[in-house]
Amino acid sequence: MHTFSAKTSKPRSFKEWTVIWLKAARAPFLAVSAIPAMLGGAVAYTHGAFDWTIFLVAFVGVVMAHSAADFIDDYFDFKNGNLANKDQQFHDSPLIRGEITPQQVLVAFLLCMVIALVCGVYLLAVVGMPVLIMTLIGTFIVLFYTSPPIRLNYRGLGETALFVAFGPMIVFGVYFVLTRTFSWEPLLISVPLGVFIMNVGVVSNIFDHDDDVQSGKLTMPVRIGQGRSVRLLAVLTIAAYVELVVAVFMGWLPMWSLLGLLTVPLGIRTVLLTARYTDAQRYTAAMTGAIALSSITGLVLIAAYGLHSIIH
Repeated sequence: MHTFSAKTSKPRSFKEWTVIWLKAARAPFLAVSAIPAMLGGAVAYTHGAFDWTIFLVAFVGVVMAHSAADFIDDYFDFKNGNLANKDQQFHDSPLIRGEITPQQVLVAFLLCMVIALVCGVYLLAVVGMPVLIMTLIGTFIVLFYTSPPIRLNYRGLGETALFVAFGPMIVFGVYFVLTRTFSWEPLLISVPLGVFIMNVGVVSNIFDHDDDVQSGKLTMPVRIGQGRSVRLLAVLTIAAYVELVVAVFMGWLPMWSLLGLLTVPLGIRTVLLTARYTDAQRYTAAMTGAIALSSITGLVLIAAYGLHSIIH
């Protein structure tokens, strides 16, 4: 087990604390939830239903729930000593380096969770009961992704939870609170984005395989092996692009959605980098590629809906 001691230093300035907590919150990685929320808003806008107040409340709620999930994930992984490549992945982790304590991380989790739930309650009052169901599902995933007693990521369900939470749940959820109607379109456009966000977890878990075996974490690579997981990564990547093409040519998604195919080279590169999982030095490059693939694809799809609304 890894052990770390808190550092003693002179009192920190507001700026220093801000930098520390932005690192602790993995601020750049919050794009993983912010982009699907914006995509859901973009789809709703093209359907002629958009309210800035509702969108901003939903957006803040989604991002705060994501941040809460990251904090509680770090808290329990730190407590269990299952740090694997966290310091390498998140670059200068304040928790691992002892700049903040686990108790402070727990307080940050609770604060983010309260903000997310307040946003959920507001949307429940404005939109109605379906929001309660989505809020409960989202809360369940946030609380039990790593936390006992359920610990989804320890039971081989972590990758699937990422797909559900950051794909259909966010894209359709934001679309629904804006339009208050059901549509297959936000669900279909969420699939590539959800798959690529899930792949971020798959890539991370492939490299973390040995640490996860020692800690009893039954991730997908632990269950089926690293080699098979790389092949599954390739299949999922191809399937995401195929789904996009089929949905467009069936008329279920706007033609501009094909701009998502621009990220195919990045998808190939991410798989090739991950295939070299025996070289720990490839970890950062593979993770950067996986995160960039999900973020850039999401931004391209948002731009595609922007073009669609302008032209139509």
